[in-house]
Amino acid sequence: MKILHIIGGMDRGGAELYIMNTLRNIDRKKFHCDILTFMPPRDGKEYVFANELKELGVKIIKVEDNRFRHPRRFMRDVENVLRDGKYDAVHSHIDFMSCLTLSAARKAGVEKRFSHSHSTNNSKINNVAMKLVCKVLRRGLNRNVTTRLACGKDAGEFLYGKGKPFTIIRNGIDLQKFRYNANTRRMMRAKYDIDEEAIVFLNIGRFEVVKNQEQLINIFADYYRKDKRARLVIIGEGSLEQNIRDKIASERLQDVVLLLPSQDNVERFYSMSDIFLLPSLFEGVPTVGIEAQANGMKCLFSANVPSEAKLIDDTEFISLEDNWTSHITISGRKRGDAFSEPSVQAYNIENTVLKLEEVYSA
Repeated sequence: MKILHIIGGMDRGGAELYIMNTLRNIDRKKFHCDILTFMPPRDGKEYVFANELKELGVKIIKVEDNRFRHPRRFMRDVENVLRDGKYDAVHSHIDFMSCLTLSAARKAGVEKRFSHSHSTNNSKINNVAMKLVCKVLRRGLNRNVTTRLACGKDAGEFLYGKGKPFTIIRNGIDLQKFRYNANTRRMMRAKYDIDEEAIVFLNIGRFEVVKNQEQLINIFADYYRKDKRARLVIIGEGSLEQNIRDKIASERLQDVVLLLPSQDNVERFYSMSDIFLLPSLFEGVPTVGIEAQANGMKCLFSANVPSEAKLIDDTEFISLEDNWTSHITISGRKRGDAFSEPSVQAYNIENTVLKLEEVYSA
């Protein structure tokens, strides 16, 4: 089966990681996948996953981003790619704009048209006019989709509307890769000159409004006033990076906050750290949250993160108006214990890909 995935770009992000984890594990004898994108790489040169995708035999096809200026032209471009490539299925990951891609797929004669919801909100839906637009797009999406997919219950209801049927495909990960490793912890702390007894906070995410990293700095600054050995590691890239750097400087935390670009071996930082902070304004089921819990970290999530993201007892959901510092404690249990929890094992990529393959083949 020849499948075309459609997504904005292939730099690091939740939906992008889901696609990569899927493509690494899917049965390539049965399914051939390509990717259509329409947004430029963040570094202006090449998508971060471009080389690996090439090694996997996945072609990246780029079209111009005319979704808003010339939607008919955008649909025509997608339709032409589908016709020229003779695809059997399209798997669209672009929220309400999947209305356009699935409509183009229907016109191109593609019989299997999958839409996939990865979030529970959209920062662009901030006024009455945009809500009306999304209502129209939702109708068009539901009219043209043949199979609705979502990372979780809240994400499915957000995109398709309550009462519409959808299939949950978990954001599977390579669990073994994220298992806690004490040797890695020691090595990484030595590398970054961090005391072995210090509490290290970790946040991974794009530098964008939705990730709420300015409040993250406030949370850490509040805790740091009580514990000067504490450290914060933030891994990510995005349009607000300079804002975050300015915020760190204004709080005089330059020497205790480590700001790093996206990492190829991010699993090492989970083992190095103690507490994962995710004060997002909204999320689907965050892949980074799954990874942190598989590692056995204490996790503090915003109350805006869906409750289904909780896999272990050491995960708490906190209102953004609450005092996060009062929730910062270190569990006495062994870090590796979480790995064997059934709730964690449910996110094994091998199982989630098998489920997706069944959906593709139905």
